[in-house]
Amino acid sequence: MPQKDDKKTPRAIRLNVAANLLETKGAEQLPKGTAYAFSAGGRLIARQALNEKGAATLSFNVADEGSRVRVMVGPELENKEPTIDDLLRYGAVEQALRVDARNLNPAATFQVIPSIWRCWLLGLCFVRGTMLKRVISGGVPIDLPVCNATVEIYEVDPIRILIPKLPDYLIERIRDFIINPPLPDPPPLEIPGPFPLLDGPIPIPGPDPAPDFNRLQLNAAEPAAIQPISMMRTTASISALSGATDLQLHARATNTAQFRDVLINNALLVRPFLCLFHSFPVTMRRVATAVTDDCGHFQTFFSRGCNNADQPDLYFKATQRLFGFFPVTIYAPTPVACYTHWNYVCGTEVTLYTRHPLAMTCAPCPPIIAPNNWVLVMAIGNHPLSLIRGAGQTLQPTTNATNIGLTDGGAPFGGLLRVRIEFDNSLREDLDVKYYRVSWRKGFSGTFTPLTDECHRHYTHEIGGDLVLEVLPLGPQVVNVAPNLFEIPPALPPIGQYSFPDLREDLTNGKFPTNNFSPGINPPTVPTDQSGKFQLKVDLFDSTGVLVNIATKGIKYRVPTSTDLSGTIFTANAATLGLVQDDDGDGLSSFIMTLHIDNNVCGANIAAPKINGTIEADDCGVMNYGTGDSVTMTYTASHPNSFATYGFSVVRGVSPVVASASGIAGTGASSSIVETVTNLRSPDCPVAGFAETLSVYAMATNGWDRLGGYDASAVRAFVLAPKPPVV
Repeated sequence: MPQKDDKKTPRAIRLNVAANLLETKGAEQLPKGTAYAFSAGGRLIARQALNEKGAATLSFNVADEGSRVRVMVGPELENKEPTIDDLLRYGAVEQALRVDARNLNPAATFQVIPSIWRCWLLGLCFVRGTMLKRVISGGVPIDLPVCNATVEIYEVDPIRILIPKLPDYLIERIRDFIINPPLPDPPPLEIPGPFPLLDGPIPIPGPDPAPDFNRLQLNAAEPAAIQPISMMRTTASISALSGATDLQLHARATNTAQFRDVLINNALLVRPFLCLFHSFPVTMRRVATAVTDDCGHFQTFFSRGCNNADQPDLYFKATQRLFGFFPVTIYAPTPVACYTHWNYVCGTEVTLYTRHPLAMTCAPCPPIIAPNNWVLVMAIGNHPLSLIRGAGQTLQPTTNATNIGLTDGGAPFGGLLRVRIEFDNSLREDLDVKYYRVSWRKGFSGTFTPLTDECHRHYTHEIGGDLVLEVLPLGPQVVNVAPNLFEIPPALPPIGQYSFPDLREDLTNGKFPTNNFSPGINPPTVPTDQSGKFQLKVDLFDSTGVLVNIATKGIKYRVPTSTDLSGTIFTANAATLGLVQDDDGDGLSSFIMTLHIDNNVCGANIAAPKINGTIEADDCGVMNYGTGDSVTMTYTASHPNSFATYGFSVVRGVSPVVASASGIAGTGASSSIVETVTNLRSPDCPVAGFAETLSVYAMATNGWDRLGGYDASAVRAFVLAPKPPVV
């Protein structure tokens, strides 16, 4: 039997590393470091963080004949496989060490001077951001935080390194682009979604696809935070190219190699539009990872090193685990160059938007600026109280008894109104305030009637690896003898996390069905118009169902001053706006606000047109005209309380509008447009057909949508023909 060759048997080596980070006279905090071992060929074979004494033990195998190992001490890098080049870039120190079977416990000692270990600290780059998913509900965009997502941060090669890698044909394409830049500021395309995507649905379950840059233009309707970083500046850069005469001169006068150097020297000007070229190559290295919290926030850091003068260029990816184990890439937009944060300033906030259908979101949690123990009456639907007269601080100087309760645009409320309230966690946790009640009344006096429609929240959790959606009911419920109470939503559900499959339902704390107050909607029940001023009241109750004295508990009602509910929400004291009152004299104050409610439907009617104000069309709809005649077109756009707008137009055949009018609908009076026959018909049309169209639009809103079901419209057609000759 052949003998085993012991010389090729791998042996376990335990390399003891001691790093002495020399201190200065000052009381500077020493950084944490890591010891690394690389094979002679540059493969990472071991790594371990230094302990508080600067020691680490690296374990690896080596053949009997021995080998050379490169031992390094430097900052901790999150790369799965950091390279020697990475560590040298970030200021690591190294030794070359021979290891073999004759010494299974070798040692390496490092003396790290302050100028080196300071580099590990000063070279740190702090990265923070937020990941959101934009959804559209009733035409209203809502940003929801993407929680429990793993965000990977990659550093992209800087432009000065990338440009020398570009093939010659790309350099020539860039030359053509600079010599003949396209016209700036083209008409925007109305493209929904966080990224400007053309042609085709979103692949499922893949990451965000590449835009079609041959046809792509910026969508002016998109917020800048959602547009790719480079694309935000493309239009401005194209404009700048028009004035970059020196660059254009070099583009015309240099060969390919010379022009490549010109691009390197003008990288700041060239960089924003390089992503327009599909084949623009980039290389990336992962430098850090982070996990988003329940508000979608993430933060981490990585080491840049002191010898790196270039600002980092960062690209982000994100994944989530579906059903607890299946990883799904929910954010990885391409081309990478278009979504790279070039010259990222360390510590600045980045906002990443995903539209992946499988991206899981948590409850919206915009920071609320308010003192302790607050109750924020936020909005009616998605319309913030800051934009409702009587509750909006900036609207107070122009608010009066007539317009109180209307929106800032002068619209009334109607339909099913959903009251949205946010509660400070301290109410439940510290003050034993567990319930609330929302009530209503007509006018400014009398008894309030509680709202009784069901409200709830959704939450998700895992059972056996499956994601389960459940309902957390809020009310109404009876607590002891107190009826129609709703539970203040706890900070966390019983298990798992809050989920928002239906935004309108899951943001609702009270439902006010005001459509019962209009004869136009429910005539058997309501014989007369009951539109006008209504009031809503909010009260708090403790865990036993006893009405709370907010003064003794130190609770403050707040209203938003911010008009955007997706960002930081600043608030004002509701009491200073007259919204905290004792309505029944029991010494206990409530939050009371006024809404103007109007559920009336609109009216639209078009009378028969007349020649010279007297002669109507015949039974065939034809009106005979003579020289100098005019046509009177009368219409009635109405709303019982003038809470409507209208548009009236007259179209000849397929030609553009030949007459039009618009304005605020009246309460029943008619309006007329008088036009000469000459203006209505063209010289080529002695006989012409016309269509009169009247559209009346209700102004009423439920806070999410304008109530288009209350609109009205009318259409009438007529024909103009010359009078027959007199025989």
